[in-house]
Amino acid sequence: MNAEAIVVGASIAGCVCARELAARGVKTLVLEEHPTPGKFGKCTAMVSKRGLELTGVRYKKTVLNQVSGADFWAGKNCLSVRSPRTQAMVLDRQAFDEQAASQALDAGAEIRLNTRVKTLGLDSKVTIGADGAASAVARLARFPQIPSSKFVLGWEAEYEKANVSDSSKVDVFLEPEFRDFFGWIVPCGDDSARIGFCTADFASLAKGRKHLTQLPRVLETLAPKSRVKKEFTAVIPLAARKQTQKDGVLLVGDAAGQVKATTGGGIVFSSLCAKTAAECVAKHLREGTPLDYETRWRHEYGGALSAHSLIRGALNTLPYWLIKAKLGFLSALGFGKVLERFGDMDFVVK
Repeated sequence: MNAEAIVVGASIAGCVCARELAARGVKTLVLEEHPTPGKFGKCTAMVSKRGLELTGVRYKKTVLNQVSGADFWAGKNCLSVRSPRTQAMVLDRQAFDEQAASQALDAGAEIRLNTRVKTLGLDSKVTIGADGAASAVARLARFPQIPSSKFVLGWEAEYEKANVSDSSKVDVFLEPEFRDFFGWIVPCGDDSARIGFCTADFASLAKGRKHLTQLPRVLETLAPKSRVKKEFTAVIPLAARKQTQKDGVLLVGDAAGQVKATTGGGIVFSSLCAKTAAECVAKHLREGTPLDYETRWRHEYGGALSAHSLIRGALNTLPYWLIKAKLGFLSALGFGKVLERFGDMDFVVK
């Protein structure tokens, strides 16, 4: 294919961008270094129902579980929040990514696998880097880096034959061992769960993992016959790059740092920004207008992402004793019941 636009990376951001470009008549080629599209399930993949609809991906066959509540823990103090409606979906992330890739192909894009980008001398008018937090496109184009202090390191394992007492709710652990973030149990169904945490202190990953697996709720979930189905570590950016457009090179998704700092979730914002990138590129190629992706995505979604960053920053300044005391106080006041009336679990979704 003599491509007008080349997208590097065939996970959700790249595939949504390619789908939208091809649907607008832009000759689009996706380059993926691995033998299959997707993130290989390296994601907790709990996403709000509302957010999933916004991606445009036909996700229903990739849903493993539905969530309507959460228990927030700080030591033995717990704040329980429930909703009468499903608020989030737990996905088979690899199947979800492959569905996104299939829709890009259906729209007319080409996906070339086993192809690693080593230079930006690509035969296209526009290049979109959707190649993750360690973006080769960003490095090759010399985009400003995200400060190292704005990353967290996560560990997660998915356990089969787990003791899931209530598959409709997740557990969130606010512990000092998970510095500047939290731990979680996310049920994938009645007998499997994803258990993990993130921390800003990379050197303490092993310590954090040991602490997590000794928490009472985690020990209850890990039945004697539980076994690890898959396990991974991942680095997550919690801030956007100061620049995401340079000449004809754009960055989307984790490569751009378009991630919620409160939860590390990037599926929804990556997809929305990928759509914006496609709209800008198509208009630029068809009408000759200047590329205004940087301005557009920051205007549309920069405010929301900044709000998540402010909330994360505020949470990180709270001492653990105060978090624990406040959680116990709010629980005693029945504040969980107040939150249930709002029926929105976006603040815990991945």
